[in-house]
Amino acid sequence: MNKLKFATLLLLFSTPALADHGDLPGPGQPLIIDVRTTSEYQQEHVRQSVNIPYDEIANRIAAFAPDRDARIVLYCRSGRRSSVAEQTLRQLGYRQIENLGGLNDMQRNGYRTN
Repeated sequence: MNKLKFATLLLLFSTPALADHGDLPGPGQPLIIDVRTTSEYQQEHVRQSVNIPYDEIANRIAAFAPDRDARIVLYCRSGRRSSVAEQTLRQLGYRQIENLGGLNDMQRNGYRTN
């Protein structure tokens, strides 16, 4: 029983709080993931996006998208890191991934930033 409590606490404290990283998408909306560093995300990011740096996405995606059929939109600064993240997610079995490139591309596509 103590192992179960410890595992539960570990999961709770190792999973980022949504308040710090955006909100989960509403019905029919994709999960928008900013794969830049935390400091880049804090400077400016797309509203409703969550921050999962591209080099951490394999370990953290299940906390935000346990369903491998979830719609996911990725962006970074220029599109390179989001391409790496896209490949990682596809290798993990995620199917509905859209790489929209960089933050400026997101803004041109009508996404608002904070």
